[in-house]
Parts: sequence; structure tokens; C-alpha cells
Amino acid sequence: MTDPYDQTLGPGAGPLGGARPAAPPTEPLDRGTSLAEERTRLALRRTFLATERTLMAWVRTSLSMISFGFTIVKFFEYLVEERKRTLVGPFGRTWAPTTLGLMLIAVGTFSLVAAIVEHRRSLVELHEQGLAPGWSLTLIVACLVAVLGVFAFGSLIFN
Repeated sequence: MTDPYDQTLGPGAGPLGGARPAAPPTEPLDRGTSLAEERTRLALRRTFLATERTLMAWVRTSLSMISFGFTIVKFFEYLVEERKRTLVGPFGRTWAPTTLGLMLIAVGTFSLVAAIVEHRRSLVELHEQGLAPGWSLTLIVACLVAVLGVFAFGSLIFN
């Protein structure tokens, strides 16, 4: 007797001779298989949460660099306005504090953008491994902080 759910295209493959979809399993999965699938699902979830924590650490570090850089620039601008003279750096340059602040903002913003790209790659890989699709609040917050960094840099450059 031939199996009506046979995937071959030979004679008797189905009632009309064509391929039929595979039959749903008639017997439940054994306990070991279901436990292994549950462990795999939980491992994917743990990995997802680890990538979220890593991105949040990058957000925290970048936000610190951006805000510290902005504060340095504004503090030294205030000192210049208060004393009515320019501050001269160790090599006779007047732009040393501003450059330091702008570099901190730039490094903080660019490192956050690189972390966002890496986080996105990790999410794509996890989805390929079977993680259920969903949105990432951490990714949204990171993008907003990166935009904040760009605006902070721009406000200091064009001010």
C-alpha cells in the first residue's frame, strides 16, 4: 500500500498523481525533543537580551562622551566670555578646549552608530536562527541618542 502523503512524484504519489503536503505528525514529540526546542528558544532569547544590554552599555558610554564634550565646550566658552580674553593652549593654540569637546562628541556619536550597526547585524543573525521578529526599544533609544549627538555636534560647529 502506498502512503497518500508521499512527497515523490511517481505513480500513486497522491490521489491525482501529484505531490501532497506532508502530513502533520500524528504522534506527539518525545519529551527530550520538546525540552531541547524549549532550551533553544530560551537560548535565543538570552542572546537577544545580551545584545540589548550591550547596546544599552554603548548608549550609556556614548551619551556620557557626548554630554561631557558639550559641557567642556560650553564651560570654556563661558570662561572666555567672563574673562573677556581667549584661553591659550599649551602650544599657543586658542582652540584646544573646543577641539577636545568636539572630538568627544564625534567619538561618542560615531561609536554609537557603529554599535547600532553591529546590534542590527546581531538581530538579523538571531532572526535567521529562529528568534521571533519584534521591535527593539533599545535600538530606538540608541538611534535617538545618535541623532542627539549629531545635533550637539552641529550646534557647536554652526554656532
